[in-house]
Amino acid sequence: MQQMRYKLIHIIVFLYTLLFSQKYQLNSVSAISKSNGIIVSLKTNMLPDENNISGWQANSGWFYLTLYEATLSKNIELKKRIDKDIIDLQIIDVEESLQIGLKVRKPIENYNFEFIEENNNIIASLHYSTEYFAKIEPKNSSNHSQKEESISNGLKTWLNFTGAGLLISGALDKKEISRNTKSISGLIILTFNLILNIIIEDY
Repeated sequence: MQQMRYKLIHIIVFLYTLLFSQKYQLNSVSAISKSNGIIVSLKTNMLPDENNISGWQANSGWFYLTLYEATLSKNIELKKRIDKDIIDLQIIDVEESLQIGLKVRKPIENYNFEFIEENNNIIASLHYSTEYFAKIEPKNSSNHSQKEESISNGLKTWLNFTGAGLLISGALDKKEISRNTKSISGLIILTFNLILNIIIEDY
């Protein structure tokens, strides 16, 4: 009698799951690359439970979105769009779920989902690793510093050559220094450059 009761309970649970569990359909996928990550838009025929979607970063460089209890629209291949900065996008139809794989150039560290009821749209915001930006920022700062130093040295060299050139040109004119505009200009430029080197820090 007790065994019969257990069997009956199992049959009821099975029938309930079969009748009341609704699978949702994925109709389109689009992915756009941003400066700090990737925005993935998933168009469905109905919104799933929030627990029915998750994500994970693989060591191969692929990031996967898993949609549990989802089915694939027959026209999904015609509605798959990706940004040029994203290497590839694959949709894998697994039993009881869909896997959406994104081949990205930078690792994804965290993500969040937004469910939009008006148009049955799921927005997945994938954010790049903060370690990636930490590595590129010092490099950019170093390049900027080198560029500024290069400009500063170039300006000093130009002032020296210009001032010396005017001074020599004025000397060849054999005019009095008080009337020789070239010599005066050369002296002014050389003096100005010397003052900048002494007074202005990091010039």
